[in-house]
Amino acid sequence: MSISDLFLLVVLWVHLVSATAWVGGSIFYLFVLRPALRKSSEGGREVNIATADEFRALVDTTIFVLLATGIILTFNRVTPGVIGVQYVAVLGLKIALSIWMFILARDRRRRTAMLEMYRERPEPPSGFLRKALRAVSGYNTIVILGLVVLLLADALGVLFEIAVEAQ
Repeated sequence: MSISDLFLLVVLWVHLVSATAWVGGSIFYLFVLRPALRKSSEGGREVNIATADEFRALVDTTIFVLLATGIILTFNRVTPGVIGVQYVAVLGLKIALSIWMFILARDRRRRTAMLEMYRERPEPPSGFLRKALRAVSGYNTIVILGLVVLLLADALGVLFEIAVEAQ
């Protein structure tokens, strides 16, 4: 294993750890912490705010790391000329969904800060369609996109292996 191979292994590992930290942390928040805080007393609100502040720092770090390592990994895979149109299409979709996640995370932050200023509880959705829309919007969208991006990352690995074997 050469130094450049070792470097790429470390870059890939850091990329995967960052993605896992963000998506895994989001899943934990969505399915474990948030429901537990809803069941707790008013003290849960303070824990939620403190948790959100800490998680925000993690998300900011992971976004930076994912962008930096993603650029390195993209150039590594694209420059040899081995990949095909399918790989480029899946990579483009992965990049677009990742950027959408980054934008949603930033937008969610601004919206949460503004809502805290005018602390009014929105009325819970009534009706099937409104509940379904709420289930796939907001923070849930970030989690769904994160899971899709992880799936696309695996698809890219398979497509790259197929392209290398074909040569």
